[in-house]
Amino acid sequence: MAEAYGKPPNQGRILTIPGQIVSLLVLVTPLVVALYMSFTDWSPTRSGLKDASFVGLENYQELLIYDHRFLQAVGRTALLAVICLSLEFVLGLGLATLFLRTFRGKRFFFSAFLTPMMVLPVVVGYTFWMLFQSNGPVNQVLALLGLQGLEWFRDSTLAFVAVVLTEVWHWTPLFFLILFSGLNAVPENPIRAAVILGASPRQVFWKVVFPAIKPVIIVAFVIRAMEVIKIFDEVFLLTRGGPGSATETISLYIYKLAFNDFQLAYGAAAAFLVLAGSLVMVHLLLIPVRDQLLERRD
Repeated sequence: MAEAYGKPPNQGRILTIPGQIVSLLVLVTPLVVALYMSFTDWSPTRSGLKDASFVGLENYQELLIYDHRFLQAVGRTALLAVICLSLEFVLGLGLATLFLRTFRGKRFFFSAFLTPMMVLPVVVGYTFWMLFQSNGPVNQVLALLGLQGLEWFRDSTLAFVAVVLTEVWHWTPLFFLILFSGLNAVPENPIRAAVILGASPRQVFWKVVFPAIKPVIIVAFVIRAMEVIKIFDEVFLLTRGGPGSATETISLYIYKLAFNDFQLAYGAAAAFLVLAGSLVMVHLLLIPVRDQLLERRD
């Protein structure tokens, strides 16, 4: 069509050059500066970045060997991811299976169950902070049941539980939506064939349905795992990482390094370590999906 109007076929690409330059400046330049910063000892309270001393891998070495708080934050974030993703998967799969059936009010409840996912993390964090107060609704319900109220934010275990409950309530709808879409896309013929051959509902699910939605499940886990690694708003508003550092996630720890302690170079090194670990994790999780998609294409 471009030739029919007398225009060179590559004119469209030329028109995208300004946008590509802007994207390069906005995205790549800060990344390069932060990477260079991670190899220095720069701090905004001492001198300019050009006057910072180049320390090589010292920041990375200190993080991986000597900074126990960093390692604990990584382990705590990994534990939070495992617990939250497991609960969200079980609840999401149960809801998705339930909504495959027809019942009264299905459309209303479908929209209602998706509502938490639409709420801003800041709003969710502040709301659950009020819910878990000593005189808040959660303790009032426990009192009505004859149970003693709990100090949710003074005990390390209870504070961690509060973060888990907040995260599960907020993001279970995402698992539900993804798994429901995957279950609806499963072909009916293999299921009918398995039923005719005498397979039980459990066998139909594990032998026919589950292998069909395995790529969808892995993609859902990858999406949520990346989000849990970046979790900040809810933890910051709920506990500030406390009591002590019992609920301090890796994002919150890097934030404190950069903006409370003004160790921007050290915080940049921590951020790039997290980035490298996230890339490796995503690559490993997507290997089964990649192989299955390639097999289908062949």
